[in-house]
Amino acid sequence: MSSPSENVIKREYVLITPAYNESKHIRQTIESVIAQTILPLRWIIVDDGSTDSTAEIVKQYAKNYRFIECYSRGRKDEHTYYESNVYAILEGYDRVKDLDFEYLAILDADIILCNDYFEEIFGRFDINQDIGIATGTLLEEVDGCLQEVVIDRYSTPKAFQVFRRDCYEQIGGYIPCKNGGEDSCAEIMARMCGWQTWSFPEIKVIHQRPVGTGDGKVILRARFRQGLTDYCLATHPIFMLAKCLRRCFIEKPYVRSGLARLAGFLYGYIIREQRQLPDSARRYVRKEQFRRLFAYVGVGAQLWKPIQPENRD
Repeated sequence: MSSPSENVIKREYVLITPAYNESKHIRQTIESVIAQTILPLRWIIVDDGSTDSTAEIVKQYAKNYRFIECYSRGRKDEHTYYESNVYAILEGYDRVKDLDFEYLAILDADIILCNDYFEEIFGRFDINQDIGIATGTLLEEVDGCLQEVVIDRYSTPKAFQVFRRDCYEQIGGYIPCKNGGEDSCAEIMARMCGWQTWSFPEIKVIHQRPVGTGDGKVILRARFRQGLTDYCLATHPIFMLAKCLRRCFIEKPYVRSGLARLAGFLYGYIIREQRQLPDSARRYVRKEQFRRLFAYVGVGAQLWKPIQPENRD
């Protein structure tokens, strides 16, 4: 009988982690990657101008693990936290783009992966060749307890996102967004090109702090910002209203969470915040949203299917 190690599917992938003042969390993130059943070909940890000991911690590990590289960049004052985070990823990708790999993985510096995370994700890619982006799902550590983050099955959070390389390069990578939402932009562009995007609830990872609080914002303020992000992603008002109503009952803090999202969305209209998606993508995402609404209320359960894709070539 073959040993478990002999049955591991081998896949070449590179990993990029943007890190800004993550000294409290990054050791656990690094340890969870080192423990993976499939290690990355290269792991670029981009120190995004940290003022704490983040870079020193990474360099300590890089001395002992040849696949880890610490790369430092300077933050620009005109960039928001979210924009700078994406520019860090883009610079990291420039350092690995000439390598021969099949998958690109993005990992935030406050995520703790299960030991077989990448092995499990690659297995899903093997089963369905149309998947372009995949993730597991998040458990948040809040007040010492773990709770599951509410996401849709087709949503793939950037915090632990895995791309098929062909998909990433076809969509042109991430779009730096002032208010976040670059992962949603990538998903939309991928589906427009005919790829599928899926999260798999049976594969769980731990996020060491609530979603949306990477720059120290309290949870309701984070929900407000997520609502503003939805506006920037051209979310239709009817779909947003339905989404916020649902979140009132399934997302903590109940009621206030949904209302905070809706307030952020309406604020986007008031200030006329810039939308960074191309016009074609805006039209596409609204068609998707109405198909989902129709399917949800039972007007033809078959209506919610990915819209006929544009050419992948």
